This record gives sequence, structure tokens and C-alpha cells, in this order.
Amino acid sequence: MTVQTYQSKLVLRTLKAGEVYRAKPNLSLRGEYDAMIDMLGLHCECPIFAVVKGKRQNTGGKVSSSVRLTLEVPDKYIHLTEYAEWADFLYAFKFTRPGNYKVLRPDCEEITVRQYNQLLENLKTQKKPGQYDCPQVVLEKIEPAWLKSVKIFGKSGLLGRIFGK
Repeated sequence: MTVQTYQSKLVLRTLKAGEVYRAKPNLSLRGEYDAMIDMLGLHCECPIFAVVKGKRQNTGGKVSSSVRLTLEVPDKYIHLTEYAEWADFLYAFKFTRPGNYKVLRPDCEEITVRQYNQLLENLKTQKKPGQYDCPQVVLEKIEPAWLKSVKIFGKSGLLGRIFGK
């Protein structure tokens, strides 16, 4: 599947050096990312997010000094979630019991237990890409062989285009 992800120039250098890229944990979203890892059965410290090329996207990802990587990822490494459901989970996570994302705090009034359980189930359930409104790709790693093309963005806009292997 062809996917696109926005990463730093360091990620590009890692891939160009022939090394596999694995994301390091984001401390501010550690609990949320650990929950995603658990829900999808991932084997990584931190998930890597991408979009399906040609499908509806909810975020452009274009930030200063970012690199858009276009990857051809074998299907067995693809995990999908609905972007809006991930966003809802990020909001609802703050109402969960500390250390247990599966359980809401008893004083939570923002979302019902039934709604929250359905949200968790939706995030876990893998569907075909066409069954998502805004499919979000979740990867454990990026292999150098998956790199197909690169666009580098800088503070003044597009700086250049480098083609992968």
C-alpha cells in the first residue's frame, strides 16, 4: 500500500543510511501511544502515523523543516484506524483511570462507558481502507526499502524534491 508520512530530516537521513527507523516515545502522549500499541498489538516503543496516498486526509502535516516520505509498505505491516476516532480517543483518554486506558474514571460525564467501549473496539477492528472515512495508517517502523519518494519542506516552503530508490 502506498502511504505518506511527515517526518523530520533525521528520519530521512536514517533511511538513506540504510537503517530501519523506529520512533522514540513522545513523553507528552506516552499513555495514549502505549494504549494504541496495546490495542493494535504493535511491537514498538512508539507508533508512526501516516495516511493512505490518494485517500481523504484530515491533516496536512506540513510543518517547518518537515519531510514528506512516500512509502510502499507491504500490507502485513499496515494497521489502520479512523482519524476521527483516534482524535476522540485522545480527548477521552484524560477521563480514564491512571494506568488503565480501558476504564473510565467513575466521575466521567463527557462520554458514556458504552460509547467509550465502542470507540476502543472501533480502533482495534481492522477494516479495508475503503471502509474508513479518513484512514490513518499506523506503522511500527519504516524500512529503507519502502522509501519511494521524498519532498522536503522548509520555512520558506518547498525546498526540493529527492527521489528514493
